[in-house]
Amino acid sequence: MLLSKLLEKLHSLKLEYLLSLPLILIAFGVGGESLTNILLSRSYPTRNKLQADTQTVKIRLAANVLLTEVEVEKEQGFTEVELQTKNSILKNLTFKVPVAELSQVKAMIAQELGVSGEIETLQAGTQMQVRSAVQVLGILAEIEKKRGFTKVEVNAANSTLKQLEFEFPVTELSSVKAMITQELGLSREDARMFVSYRVKN
Repeated sequence: MLLSKLLEKLHSLKLEYLLSLPLILIAFGVGGESLTNILLSRSYPTRNKLQADTQTVKIRLAANVLLTEVEVEKEQGFTEVELQTKNSILKNLTFKVPVAELSQVKAMIAQELGVSGEIETLQAGTQMQVRSAVQVLGILAEIEKKRGFTKVEVNAANSTLKQLEFEFPVTELSSVKAMITQELGLSREDARMFVSYRVKN
């Protein structure tokens, strides 16, 4: 009796089609999953394989730096070394060396930096002249308007040198672009392709 009143009320409101909605949803859920599994399990042969874009650009790095802090973190099978500097626009260098013995780490960093001979020590207060060619994957320039400088992160494709961080004392976009091309030795075309800009207020 209650069901017949409910059906009559639904019919008067012209909502009787709502009764079939749960059945449609259940059928779609069960059938849709099966259909999706069938479509995704089929193989679609392609003639060409997809390849990641591995385009790089080479920059020349030459700077006299004074190490202010050295962080060495040994993980399983590799050593991560971060060199922090002062008296230069080059502020940080991050290395990931696939060995754990410190003497080998020093030798590999010295080779990457173009330092003649082995680095005697990786301690704060060490003065060194860095000369290196770096293969660049991408560059991010974060313009810090309030703080009055631009932080530039360079992601490297070199075997051990992974990241460089610069600080430029300018915040105008045209000045930032000019310093990046000048200091990193990039052409305007390479700068347009490899540099991304982010403005922070």
